[in-house]
Amino acid sequence: MTMAKERKPKTFFIKHKKTKRQQNKFDRLSVPLRYLPETFSRITITCPFCHKIFRPDWFKKHEISMVPVKPKFETKGVEYTGPGRWILQQASQECPKCEANVMIDLPINKMRTKGSLFGDDAERIYENKKVSIYSLIGADQSLLLELDNKIKGVKQKLLPAISQDSWKIHMKDMWAGNRREKHPVFQNLSVNDVVSFIDQLLDLIKRSNLFIYNIAATSAQNIGSNRNGQKHLRDEAYILLVLNAIDEWTTKNAQTNIFFDSEKKSKANETIHGWARDTFKGSQYSLLYGFLSKGIEIPEPKFVPPASFPGLEIADFVSFTIARYYFRMWQGKQIEIDPKNLGLVTYLGYGANGDFLWRRQEGYPWDLFYH
Repeated sequence: MTMAKERKPKTFFIKHKKTKRQQNKFDRLSVPLRYLPETFSRITITCPFCHKIFRPDWFKKHEISMVPVKPKFETKGVEYTGPGRWILQQASQECPKCEANVMIDLPINKMRTKGSLFGDDAERIYENKKVSIYSLIGADQSLLLELDNKIKGVKQKLLPAISQDSWKIHMKDMWAGNRREKHPVFQNLSVNDVVSFIDQLLDLIKRSNLFIYNIAATSAQNIGSNRNGQKHLRDEAYILLVLNAIDEWTTKNAQTNIFFDSEKKSKANETIHGWARDTFKGSQYSLLYGFLSKGIEIPEPKFVPPASFPGLEIADFVSFTIARYYFRMWQGKQIEIDPKNLGLVTYLGYGANGDFLWRRQEGYPWDLFYH
């Protein structure tokens, strides 16, 4: 990578011996991936030594991470603080026939813009079934201020006597009558007030042409209550949602910063979730991550206080909408908030045979996913 305008990019062959601390950290991580995007399933590699044609092992844990590396020093003793990064150009895998190391070129895109995505989750249980919903919504950085102002405008219209910055959209408290009546801000709202507010939010979302990603993971309730089963569902849904978004944004030459509502109560501006960090960093040692990120540095997703960004309030609404949709469908009752009114959404989920599936469309693909 070019470190300054007058310099030319340099190529290095990496054969780095890890320190004991680095080795321990590496050993702790695992690649959590098991689903391959259909477009990658057709990629093959030809060994230059024995001419064997084979498919890459996309989920193999490589010795080095596929992420761009920040130079430690600009000059000797002076810490580097600039935007330059060393970008991995190739990764090697062993030929299954002659066992030679075969170099695989990684796709490299140039970052031209940035944006932010905001995530939240929801879950519903009905009889012996449980669904866990995760959503991401966002936009290019040039559109975020306008989006924030639109959200504040809708909130101000609902409660004109209260500053829109003093309360947050939390649909579970706003929707249920018994919770709404006990809420210090929502207690005087009628059902019609809430329905009107929802209609305005849906219109805002659809007109804003946001990037929206949603994944639903369903299970039998006894599996969902099992700690290991629940952890597996959470980790897999999280990384599938994040990597799908990364792939789309880097294809558009964009870097995305991702923010999730924190699961932990804390006064800090950012809270580390060990499971999310290990899941994300583990995925970065796979060849698949190198192809999804395309040489663009993606910051580790951050977990921040609930609804601390207006985008997180919209993510809460989207997750609530899909979770409510599942609940009403299971009940066989009329849908009150139709996901079709969200506009285009990338829906991720699982088929009846366990295959990972996705659709980008208006309206929820109920018949496609296992439920």
